[in-house]
Amino acid sequence: MNYISIIYMACLVFPILAFLITLPYIIFNYNKYGSVSFVRTLLIYLFILYLLSAYFLIIMPLPKMEYVKTLTTEVQLSPFLILRNIIRTVNFNIKDVSTYINVIRNPFVYQSIYNLLLTVPFGLFLRYYFKFNFKKVLSSTFILSLFFELTQLTGLYFIYPHAYRLFDVDDIIINTLGGILGYLITPIFSKILPTKEDLDLKSYERGMKVSSTKRVTTFVIDLAFGFIIFLIIYVINYFYNGELNYYNIYLISMIVIFIIVPLLTKGSSPGSKITNLKITRIDDKTASWYQIIFRNIVMIFIYVPFYYYLYIIFEFVNEISNNNYCSIIIIGYISSIILISIFVFIRNFILHKRFLYEIITKTKIISTIKLPE
Repeated sequence: MNYISIIYMACLVFPILAFLITLPYIIFNYNKYGSVSFVRTLLIYLFILYLLSAYFLIIMPLPKMEYVKTLTTEVQLSPFLILRNIIRTVNFNIKDVSTYINVIRNPFVYQSIYNLLLTVPFGLFLRYYFKFNFKKVLSSTFILSLFFELTQLTGLYFIYPHAYRLFDVDDIIINTLGGILGYLITPIFSKILPTKEDLDLKSYERGMKVSSTKRVTTFVIDLAFGFIIFLIIYVINYFYNGELNYYNIYLISMIVIFIIVPLLTKGSSPGSKITNLKITRIDDKTASWYQIIFRNIVMIFIYVPFYYYLYIIFEFVNEISNNNYCSIIIIGYISSIILISIFVFIRNFILHKRFLYEIITKTKIISTIKLPE
């Protein structure tokens, strides 16, 4: 397996890794800034892709176990041995241009360039995004390089009986120099890329706005918490032979998420707590307990409980023998869901009108994000 195929494999694995980190990363950004910056997310994703590719380049190709058993562990602890090997093996004359190609083709030179470039992005990103100083970049790159070498020395954390690649102190030195080089060239890229302070300011400014995207994200997070509560109640109900059906459990979980929790937090559901939103009165003052209860009860019975309505309809249908009449009821129910969904989408997300339950209860949603002083 060549290096290009290894990078290609990393690109295939990366979306899975990106998916795993997406939710915690979004939660962290929403909690801190009240929004998610596309540029910031892209930078983080590229950094993870780089680390994944670098790791794959270090450990792959993976040899067969039988082959490794025939090898002996080798450790190269002589500093700058690769430099002496380059001087010894390269046929170079500065006056003869034809010998220049010998330098590039020399395996020791190629290995040195590879190890140098391997950690350049690491040093660059540490200085640009994390604002590491020279000492921190130096020590962090050294630790990363040492981790790579120990990964090889331990036979991929003792999966193999011993190392299947050479532990070389020169690799650590050159990798560390690569991180330093990345640190030194960071100002060139800083002129092109936005500063972290600019990204933070834009994130805070966006976080102070109550966008449709944020409200949808909040609702999805609330439903996720509601699903967890649903499972807990369902398991308890099942093992204790309870008489609650799916639809009653669903309604209870919605009451917990949208009424009980906001009462305890004075206006925030689990989702809005994460995305830094809060229920207030029209004048921005803290909503009273009865406003929170009334508001979210209205919200639940207008926008949330389609499954509960479906249960009521099916219970009613079971008592009716006229199949044609049953079909009309079900078609009417589905049509009403579609019409309500279209109405909500156009009115609240395209025309940006206040939600019906907010108008009725004289409440609104505000962002709790404030610009740092």
